[in-house]
Amino acid sequence: MTDGTTTHPPATAEHVSAEHATAVVRRHHWFVRLTHWINVVALGVMIGSGLQIFNAYPRFNRRGASFCCYPFAGHAVPHWATFGAWLAGARNWHFAMMWLFVVNGLAYVAFIWLHGEWRDLVPRHGDARDAWEMTKFYLFVRRRHPHQGKHNALQKFTYTAIPILAVLAVITGLAIWKPVTLGWLTTALGGFALARFWHFLVMVALVVLSLVHVFMVISVDPYSLRSIVTGKYNPNRAPELRDARPFYHLFTRARRSPDATT
Repeated sequence: MTDGTTTHPPATAEHVSAEHATAVVRRHHWFVRLTHWINVVALGVMIGSGLQIFNAYPRFNRRGASFCCYPFAGHAVPHWATFGAWLAGARNWHFAMMWLFVVNGLAYVAFIWLHGEWRDLVPRHGDARDAWEMTKFYLFVRRRHPHQGKHNALQKFTYTAIPILAVLAVITGLAIWKPVTLGWLTTALGGFALARFWHFLVMVALVVLSLVHVFMVISVDPYSLRSIVTGKYNPNRAPELRDARPFYHLFTRARRSPDATT
């Protein structure tokens, strides 16, 4: 005599593998992937060419003057970190990539706004608390990975900061490109020397955030690399289900269900 319920056979290794194989979902639209890789190229060339331009005069103060905040005045950036070979070549590359960077960025922002994808990227109420919980998890203070959506709270703050920095890069770049025509902007930024310094700091911040982003992808969720190339992702490999930290539980299958408590 039965109670009306259906008994399921225990899951086998083959069943689990098949389940993982069929769990693939579409994560990134082709337009998001395209603008992402265009941005990688444009930003990389802009940074390298910008450093080549900087090397033509590797200091922020005028000759004979002092500058408070840059202890490496007079020391050129290593050649391997530059792009463009010489000053004029670097300037040509820098300005060409600037326009590509701006147009591509505007197209990306317009797309995620019209398609509603900005909701997965912009921090909301409670994300500051969740970011702190993620920090505790990465420091092994918290045992279980906090619940997240498409991105965790720390990712949201990073993905929001990068466009803001990109806008600041353009504004400060315009101020040192056209210091006479846009004299009001250059003056508002503290003059040519300070505007150049702010531009340099914004570049450093973009480099740091980009390197952190790449490190976390490789060390926590390398499976997401597939999604930014093909658009496909296996949610059963999500960091939340593996309780994944940098290089910890990297290749482990899901340890718990999405509904598990912390």
